[in-house]
Amino acid sequence: MKRPGLFVSVGALAVGVSLMAAAGCGGGGGSSNAAGSGGSSSGQAQQGGTLHFNLQSDTDYTDPALAYYQVSWQQEYATCLKLLNYPDKAGDEGSQLVPEAASSLPTVSSDGKTYTFTIKPGFKFSPPSTETVTAKTFENVFLRDLNPKMSSPSASFVRDITGASDYVAGKSKTIPGIKANGDTLTISLDQQAPDFLSRVAMPFFCAVPTITPVNSKGEQTPPSAGPYYVASRTPNRTIVLKKNPNYTGDRPANVDEIDYSVGVEFDQSVLEVKQGQADYMADGTPPAQNAALHAQFGPDSPAAAQGHEQYFVNPQLGFRYIAMNTTRTNFDNAKVRQAVSYAIDRPTILKQMGADAGAVTDQYLPPGIPGFQDAQIYPTDGPDLAKAKQLMQESGVKLPINAVLYTCNASPCPERTQVMQQNLKAIGINVKIKEFERAVQFGKEGTKGEPFDLADEGWLADYADPFDFINVLLNGEHIPATNGVNFSFFNDPTYNKKMDDAAQLSGQERYSTYGQLDADLAKNAAPLAAWDNDNQIDFFSENVGCQVYQPVYGMDFAALCHQ
Repeated sequence: MKRPGLFVSVGALAVGVSLMAAAGCGGGGGSSNAAGSGGSSSGQAQQGGTLHFNLQSDTDYTDPALAYYQVSWQQEYATCLKLLNYPDKAGDEGSQLVPEAASSLPTVSSDGKTYTFTIKPGFKFSPPSTETVTAKTFENVFLRDLNPKMSSPSASFVRDITGASDYVAGKSKTIPGIKANGDTLTISLDQQAPDFLSRVAMPFFCAVPTITPVNSKGEQTPPSAGPYYVASRTPNRTIVLKKNPNYTGDRPANVDEIDYSVGVEFDQSVLEVKQGQADYMADGTPPAQNAALHAQFGPDSPAAAQGHEQYFVNPQLGFRYIAMNTTRTNFDNAKVRQAVSYAIDRPTILKQMGADAGAVTDQYLPPGIPGFQDAQIYPTDGPDLAKAKQLMQESGVKLPINAVLYTCNASPCPERTQVMQQNLKAIGINVKIKEFERAVQFGKEGTKGEPFDLADEGWLADYADPFDFINVLLNGEHIPATNGVNFSFFNDPTYNKKMDDAAQLSGQERYSTYGQLDADLAKNAAPLAAWDNDNQIDFFSENVGCQVYQPVYGMDFAALCHQ
């Protein structure tokens, strides 16, 4: 989400995969079903040392309750201890949930609504905390996350826990559906939820000490119980991760420290990584340099032939899109929104992202998400201006339309939105582009009443289920005043019910229903104009080995080593 990136996910993520919260403005970040790995030059990972990472733009938060960029979720995969997690492995092996703080997968009641976890003894938090991890720890995590004063995005994912909605709304001081007793944590839901275990494995719900305050601005250095912890952070300058001396689990922690330098321009980062002065570009690569980097350091390069591949490309489980604010005049008209999807030149927009960037798309579920069906709704080889103009005429709106588009201020955001601007001018929409730092852009777009018409956005899966794309991005029943991710502010009762009904299904019926709903939404309601399924591009110095492309979180920082 990392993202900070154009995806929230967030960072940014998926079961078997966002992105949310977010991929780098420069070139991408996130997760995918496909996995790639690069090994160290020897079979045994070298221990110790410090890795130096560069960020052009700072991440959003280091507090798990709030962090939603892909960059921050990668950090949290290295620092978090969760009830369930994904192993430090590539491919299908890395996409299967396994117990972490829990001693086993939970037992489930006969009605499928109650989950009982037993917490392993022995896990301890990083300095300066002296707490151990208990069932009460996780009960408190949910209470803190869902506290209305916390304004955590996590609330949208666990409203089906019994009593959670009232607690989030400030109507109750407890959540009856969450109970800790000794080493046992019990979570009860209002109804069966096939994707619940995937949701509870998100980084929002990683362990923090029970004394961690409720702070809507986020704690900068919350102690963690995973392999690493955030030792220090100076916003917009530095982030330091150190090995947790109190960690007793079996996950890797090969290097002693990971230091982030924030505010390093992409071109400077490329130079530093080539020279070994920095070890990794944490928020992507400059699109204009991707082709050359691929040739020099990619899988078929001379460097790779000698066992030193430095440039890795993996498909992400996510998509990029133009969100159309349905609360704004003219964009409350479905035919106008459909016209936008016909008018945009997807290949030319994608071209601005550089080599290896991804593949064009016209729908909301990406390949790899269960339920994906290639619906072929809009032209993916170029615009259909005749159809777009016809829809604009049928809409009855008065032309020209003046529209404000929000985007980020780092390449390739300005370049691709200029293409969008030209595309829409051809059908009578005059677009004014406003550029922001990514964190500012994201915050503005998630605020009700913000005066924008279009948003240059993207999404990486939090977990690999169609709910995370369809319901999370488009269900209008619970749009918060701030920190929302439904950037179209789409709120249609008929579609809300379709989404709610689909969420209750399981197995193939669930996935086929979501596939049909994806096509229905994209074709008829059209709140988003999808245009790309991204790849993640990772560029390391020759000093780094043991690269594992973890299918849920992207490159696995805990597994990295010196070589």
